[in-house]
Amino acid sequence: MLILAEKPSVAKSFADALGAKRNPLGFYETENIAITNCVGHLYELAKPEEYDAAYKFFSFSNLPIIPEKWLYSKNPKAAAQANLVTRLLKKHSGDTVLIATDADREGEVIARIAVRQAGIRDTSNFTRFWVSEALTKETVVNGIKSARRWSEYDDLAKRGFARQKADWLVGMNLSPFVTLSSGNGETFPVGRVQTAVLAAVAQRNNEVAGFKPAPYGECAALVEDGDGNALEMLLVNPETKKTSFPKDDEYIQDAISFSQKDKAITVEAEVERKSLRPPHLLGITELQQKAASLHDFSSSRTLEAAQKLYEERKCLSYPRTPSTVMGDDDVGLFKEKFELLKGTSEISKYSDVSLIDGGNKFIFNSKKLDSHHALIPLDFLPNGASDDERKIYEIVLKSFFMACMPPCIYDEKKLTMRNGGYAYKATVNSVVEAGWKAAEKEDDGDDIKRFCEKRCALKDVKAVEKMTQPKKEFTESALLAFMKNPKAQESDEKLVGLGTSATRASIIQKLQEHAYLVKDKKKFYATRKGRFLLRQLFKNDMTKRIAGIGQTTEWERKLEEAPDEFEAEIKDYIKKCVAVKADFEKYEPPSVGKCPLCGKDVVERRAFFGCAGYCGTPKCGFAIWKAICGARISPADAATLLSGKTTAPKKMKGKAGKEFSAGLKMNAETGKIDFVFEKPNRTAGKKRKFN
Repeated sequence: MLILAEKPSVAKSFADALGAKRNPLGFYETENIAITNCVGHLYELAKPEEYDAAYKFFSFSNLPIIPEKWLYSKNPKAAAQANLVTRLLKKHSGDTVLIATDADREGEVIARIAVRQAGIRDTSNFTRFWVSEALTKETVVNGIKSARRWSEYDDLAKRGFARQKADWLVGMNLSPFVTLSSGNGETFPVGRVQTAVLAAVAQRNNEVAGFKPAPYGECAALVEDGDGNALEMLLVNPETKKTSFPKDDEYIQDAISFSQKDKAITVEAEVERKSLRPPHLLGITELQQKAASLHDFSSSRTLEAAQKLYEERKCLSYPRTPSTVMGDDDVGLFKEKFELLKGTSEISKYSDVSLIDGGNKFIFNSKKLDSHHALIPLDFLPNGASDDERKIYEIVLKSFFMACMPPCIYDEKKLTMRNGGYAYKATVNSVVEAGWKAAEKEDDGDDIKRFCEKRCALKDVKAVEKMTQPKKEFTESALLAFMKNPKAQESDEKLVGLGTSATRASIIQKLQEHAYLVKDKKKFYATRKGRFLLRQLFKNDMTKRIAGIGQTTEWERKLEEAPDEFEAEIKDYIKKCVAVKADFEKYEPPSVGKCPLCGKDVVERRAFFGCAGYCGTPKCGFAIWKAICGARISPADAATLLSGKTTAPKKMKGKAGKEFSAGLKMNAETGKIDFVFEKPNRTAGKKRKFN
């Protein structure tokens, strides 16, 4: 039997469970079993020029590009592994083959492409391992026994391939279409999901910038009980049953006048005991939101740290998980890690070990499991971990201990005060049992939680003038939350999520790399280039659909329900888009600074930031390339270099493949860029140069 996993760690788990030894060729084996793995996608959809050399250069006459037969090429970073997997698949094609890639749509596509590229067409002897729990020996053995025929997952594969092809069709057709239309060689990438996210950010920017505050009024009554506890209660609008009024509303003035004459009040209380569970365990999106809120980490920065904790430090479970629960069979694993790590954090004393039980569906629920179980710590944090890794580990560790804490029990007391015919209301929450809130250090202190409505007096009533507030700009955390649970632009209707837990970080990162989005003081703003792209797309009813949240999520829904129809619709949409003769305008890129050689403006181009005289006569060849030793150079970085300052340290890779970190600074006389190292090392006291 051959077992094909998706990643090396999963292959190792199978090997440990089945007693397989590592073969020098790079796979595991027993007498009867071989175990190998992909490394994510071994193959990628071929580029347009691999279908026809004429497609290497953008041209309106080449559009639309819609392959009749889809081609794949090896991922250059995984070519050796692709060759190994192909050899093993061919060797064992007559045996039982167990597909054990991730239990989701993407995992299905990865395996099917690998099998097809190996030239195997008869898969009647292929079975599917479909388990999302942690791969203990028992789970692996049971999963193999319960494996089903691979053909039962054909519909899932159809959805996966349809999504892959649709993203290719949009990118490879609309990107050159808009780029050619912009008229100056600047590249304008378009994506089925990323462009809709850009449009959502730009719309929020417009809403905030165009917002005009409107005045409204409230009427606040100050009430004290016999122990001196003060409480503010708000006048109820008898027409709307809310506490807001038009500015200078006569009803407020009447209420104030009455209270000045008669301070007699009656207060009624409606008490409901409630229970608040601790936060769920974390999936990758929730971890990214936490890290953004606590440490201002970008989504990609969080993912990078979590990935290192998983792959190199071996102290964190698989990070790219959408799940916030464990599987039903993961109770033993959870208990084991709890006992191992409980001494590492003070908050573990608030945990209740009895809640680590299979009957606790808040933590252990295979029905809500998706691909992988939630993020949990697996071991102690090694001493060599970076500060980023430590912060991410601590977030996961805290979540792990809090998930098995008892709920916070509190009384919600809804108070209604009457002063004559005028009603005022307030809500007071008083904690009965702190539960997990004790770990958050939230006590009874400042929240008027001891107010006694049975003996209280009206002290004052006053009008309060307020102004309506705009929506807030998207932060990293808010944008992730929006992508996970978007709402229609015209209403508050919830729509299908944008992207997946594993792709949202890369979508946000790409929007910044394409210079469509910029982050300023934790808030995202659409750039001049991003707005130009949207302006071009919105010039006609067909192309603007790609920027609509509603359209994108409708496609996601159709993808799930009818993948063949979805793919056909995307092809038809692309044909109609590139047939449009829109009134496009020429893009004039903004200057990022002055050329140090000739003094002209430096503007962003497709692969570099170049002097405006780069193609002129006489020609000025000054350029700052967008990629330097593997590090991405943003417009902000280019501006920093041109101003004579040093960029923030960047992670780079030398010619020999060795990674290093350094800032970048431009030599004003030559235009060359130097590495600037933070700490003394072998290159301390001198600068390395490159052209």
